[in-house]
Amino acid sequence: MVGGLVISILPFPSTALASSTENLVEVDKQDDQIKNDSLTETETMLVDRYVSYNKETKQYQLNMTIKNVMSTERVNVVENYIKETNRQLKLSENNHNEDVYAISPSGEVNTVSKSMLRKAGVTRIDYHWNYARIKISAGTLKWAISGGIAISGVYAPAKIVRAACALAGVSVSAAKIKHGIWFDYNYFNGILCGRAGRQ
Repeated sequence: MVGGLVISILPFPSTALASSTENLVEVDKQDDQIKNDSLTETETMLVDRYVSYNKETKQYQLNMTIKNVMSTERVNVVENYIKETNRQLKLSENNHNEDVYAISPSGEVNTVSKSMLRKAGVTRIDYHWNYARIKISAGTLKWAISGGIAISGVYAPAKIVRAACALAGVSVSAAKIKHGIWFDYNYFNGILCGRAGRQ
């Protein structure tokens, strides 16, 4: 990443709703696999050409012709990312408390779940195939600064939220926070992607 700020945390957010210990162990293995494999900026730009969003299935898809330009090992990493993002989208479908969107690599916005209640500001998550853009309203931000935020199964710890505030130029010590923020968060590896701004 050129010119970006990268902040990392060690624990990968536990996002699975499992009904047995066996399922938890399987999810933990998948989480460990994703944590240990990350894509370079060049690989991500290449993969963007082969990822699409299917509106009917509400899932990201990988065009398997990518195997002509990328090794099988790296394609497996991409498949793991997409599988995890699709799992998050599936968990989000019936959540009517938060706004959830899937963003195609071309920038097309697809609604996954829309909150029933309207409130001042926007607190929502936009899933891309390899990261999420988290938007936090000013009212919610005061709580997220001290405790982090869990939105649609993705947890961004307080230190990530504070770092995003710094990138966006929003004071975390102000008595009254006037602006909400947005930031790009790679929840696979617990990394702030270096892009943030005010709402």
